[in-house]
Amino acid sequence: MSWVTVIWAMIASACLTLGMMNLVIWVQQARRRAHLLFSVTAISVAAVAGCELLLMRAQTTEQFGTVLKWAHVPVFFTFVSIVGFVRLYLRAGRPWLGYSVCGLRLLVLIINFLSVPNLNYKEITGLRHLATLGGETISVAEGMRNPWIKLDELSVLLLLVFVADASVTLWRRGDRSERRRALIVGGSTTFFILEAAGQAELVNEGLIQAPYVISLPFLAMVAAMGYELSQDVLRARRLSDDLRESQQRMALAVDAANLGLWVWEASKDEVWMTDQGRALFGFGPKTRLDYAILISRAHPDDRAMRDATLKRAVETQGEYAMEYRVLLPDGTLRWIGARGRCINVEDGKGIRLFGVSMDVTAQKESQDALRESEARFRALADTAPVMIWMSGPDKLCNFFNQGWLDFTGRSLEQEFGNGWAEGVHREDLDRCLEVYVNSFNGRQSFTMEYRLRRCDGEYRWVLDNGTPRFATDGTFLGYIGSCLDITDRKQAEERFRLAVEASPNGMVLVNAQGKIVLANACLEKLFGYEIRELIGQAVELLVPERFRSNHLAHRAGFHTAPVARAMGAGRELFARRKDGTEFPVEIGISPIQSPEGTLVLSVIMDITERKRAEFEAQQHREEIAHLSRLAIMGEMAGSLAHELSQPLGAIVTNVGAALRFLERDNLSAEKLRELLQDIAADGKRAGEVIRTVRGMGRKEAGARRLLQLNDVIAEVLRLTPSDALGHHCTVSIDLDPLLPKVDANSVQLQEVLLNLIQNAFEASEAVPRARRRVIIRTERDSDYAVRVSVRDFGPGLPLELPERVFERFFSTKTEGLGIGLFISRSIIAAHGGTLSAENAEGGGAQFWARLPVSKEINL
Repeated sequence: MSWVTVIWAMIASACLTLGMMNLVIWVQQARRRAHLLFSVTAISVAAVAGCELLLMRAQTTEQFGTVLKWAHVPVFFTFVSIVGFVRLYLRAGRPWLGYSVCGLRLLVLIINFLSVPNLNYKEITGLRHLATLGGETISVAEGMRNPWIKLDELSVLLLLVFVADASVTLWRRGDRSERRRALIVGGSTTFFILEAAGQAELVNEGLIQAPYVISLPFLAMVAAMGYELSQDVLRARRLSDDLRESQQRMALAVDAANLGLWVWEASKDEVWMTDQGRALFGFGPKTRLDYAILISRAHPDDRAMRDATLKRAVETQGEYAMEYRVLLPDGTLRWIGARGRCINVEDGKGIRLFGVSMDVTAQKESQDALRESEARFRALADTAPVMIWMSGPDKLCNFFNQGWLDFTGRSLEQEFGNGWAEGVHREDLDRCLEVYVNSFNGRQSFTMEYRLRRCDGEYRWVLDNGTPRFATDGTFLGYIGSCLDITDRKQAEERFRLAVEASPNGMVLVNAQGKIVLANACLEKLFGYEIRELIGQAVELLVPERFRSNHLAHRAGFHTAPVARAMGAGRELFARRKDGTEFPVEIGISPIQSPEGTLVLSVIMDITERKRAEFEAQQHREEIAHLSRLAIMGEMAGSLAHELSQPLGAIVTNVGAALRFLERDNLSAEKLRELLQDIAADGKRAGEVIRTVRGMGRKEAGARRLLQLNDVIAEVLRLTPSDALGHHCTVSIDLDPLLPKVDANSVQLQEVLLNLIQNAFEASEAVPRARRRVIIRTERDSDYAVRVSVRDFGPGLPLELPERVFERFFSTKTEGLGIGLFISRSIIAAHGGTLSAENAEGGGAQFWARLPVSKEINL
């Protein structure tokens, strides 16, 4: 036997073996249609290999043409089965393209049998015998090519496009196993079809002298397809093993959970049930079961419900779940929890109803006991004088008592979940939810106040106290809370707070523990703290450190005999600001009795200005005294000269005497000592006279100091009421109460402000009296500067050059000298600031004076 015969016989045998193996798999498992299509492909490739062997052994042209004609039949089945396999196994490929391949291949087959001698050749003129290895010869046809062969080539091209498109689609799905299929099945099929088509085309075109050998690449293609199918079989085997092991585990779990499994085969009306199931329903191990016997165990009151539920599952072929009672032959009543589903089995056995049953008697009894407990709790909660709510571990409220529903006028369904939040005032909602969520996450109790809408639409203040709930084993169950209407108390507190806020002095309310519970805005200004920083702090925070230890004892002594009185009578009191500075104060304290115990209301008055005024008055008195002294010294100029002339004359006399003694050379040491002592005494007396004169004429002066700009404005405004009335002007002020201080000369700032205000009064004369207004405003310009503005509603500044008003000798008034604003700008510039002007929106002029904030600590 020649080697050619052996090789092609092996190709055919391998393909037939693979085809028969997969055909057997399909016969045993009809759902595996991919194996059927693969077996058709493999058997067709075996037939193609047989035809190729016959072609190589042909002796005549007629024999060659006949074999080549019939070779198109297995090629047709190969193409069709490949299209079906790719479409079914890869679950990809455009259907219209697959139909086009099959239809075109069928047309090629028909034309092939209508052509003489076949589709490939229009005429075979002869055979050429080619020598191969070992001296063996094979036959190759020579003749005229049939033009219909182009249809064959087109069908091959369409098949390549179909397979490539399906492979790309599968690859793009991204799944790892699908990409492997696309590469092994789609890639190998595309490659080997292309190789086979290329070899056939070269033979048809006569470019190579060789027989048709498309079975070799087709064999490789079949091997790749078979490999992938075999992997599926192996995976299915592993899945089967895993399923068997899973079933064993499930059986153990069912036994451990005491579950009863049963299956009702509708076509035979037979019920299969596990031993646990039979025990649940009171059936013996050998009792034959059917649907009627099974339903007879249900309680008479539950049979109709159970039967309707199962029938609905059968009709819809869906799932079911129910609980019902069974009545055992010994009279025992048992609750059963059942779940299952209906399946239409594809193995020809029809509809089956699968079910699992479980004894839930203990759970039902527990539920009944729980319902009874909940009923008692609800009765108690509904009669409670407060509003009660409960929430689950999911933060959603699941209970409200009747008091809550009566208050809100809403139903349980409306309040459940987060519905209750619809009644919370929108200004309080975010804060309310934040407290609730943060406490919930931390499993902590909370207390909060918010406004809740009552059934009549009025928002009422409520005090909400929430506490986490835990089971006996520590499991978190949610929260329970109570709400109390505190609107009346809040209104009383608000009236008290308004009275405190209206006080021109700082007021602070302290509890028995010395903690601050209330403070007014004036206290903020006095001490520099924000109210939120003070609440809850010890009142000693406002006391200088050197007095704190004694203050604790004084506070304790006051609580032993609380009575309204002035604090620290006869002593100077000092308070401490946030920045550490101290200032003199007067304090009055009054006890207030409350449910929380004795509260102490302290009224704190800053007497710094009084002290300063007293100091300034003292200075004025000293200045008057100084002027008086200067006048007296002027009147005493003659006597002062006389007082100085006497010691000076004595000094001159003693010096002259000493000189004369020296000329005579009879000045002894004792005499010289006496003369020098007299000279020193006279000089000392003259020096005392001079120091007295200097002391009487000395005057200490400080040009700048820390000033509150608002206070300087207030001092200036005390000088302007008459001018305002004379010009029929109204003065309005808008002063920033938190304005920082500046380092300035008070008299010079007064001069600037007075000049700006007077100019505003005079500018207002040009407009009707109804529009004669002057507005003075202070504000922070930044963290480093403040500014004051004076605005009038007069004719305004020159439109072309508003800055000219600051030029020397420029004036818009007929009587003006034009130096007031020039001097004012110079003063502000000397203080490191700026003075500017602009025409204000709505008419009039507006002047801005900007001053730097003092770098020193504010007092």
